Amino acid sequence: MMALLLKDVFLIRKRNLIMLFAIAIFVVLAGVQGGLVNTVMATMMPLLMGFTTLAYDQNDGWEAYACALPFSRIQIVKSKYVLALISIVVSILLVLIVGLAASVLELKTMLSNAVTQFTFGSLFVAINYPLILKFGFEKSRLYYILVMIGLMSIGSALSTFQKGPSMPVSLAFALPVAALAGLIASYFLSCSIMKNKEFSGS
Repeated sequence: MMALLLKDVFLIRKRNLIMLFAIAIFVVLAGVQGGLVNTVMATMMPLLMGFTTLAYDQNDGWEAYACALPFSRIQIVKSKYVLALISIVVSILLVLIVGLAASVLELKTMLSNAVTQFTFGSLFVAINYPLILKFGFEKSRLYYILVMIGLMSIGSALSTFQKGPSMPVSLAFALPVAALAGLIASYFLSCSIMKNKEFSGS
């Protein structure tokens, strides 16, 4: 599976230099200013780069080719989810590092932002990966835009009920647990879709 991860990392590094620059901007803004949009985009944009690897794979016929190599279909799916988790964790760590270095936001606010990043990122992946594997990247493009808008709207609605910049302890615990459960369910659904997927020439 490490070879699959390295393939995606090299692909991202080669084709997404402008996106990496934009991610750096949002990471700095999230760490210094906070805010729902900055915090969410600091995680969403790295995940979108992971989505582009799915697009390249499907357009280039990589999935069918990979199935002919000594990789199982489960390994192919697992590598995508592992890459997504790495992207989420790295984005959280980068925002925390910037926040601690800037010393502008309170620690509890930064931790709340980390919970927001993990929750939004996990749900974004959990909803969209099965759709992309099932219908293809191009047909699912509208779906992941709608999912992003929906999650942002829910987050904005939840933030209006908070009395301060940090979320209640109960919510800070419940949100990532629910997001992780959704991610696990999504992984098994994606594995099922991939197992039953037919490739021309495979």
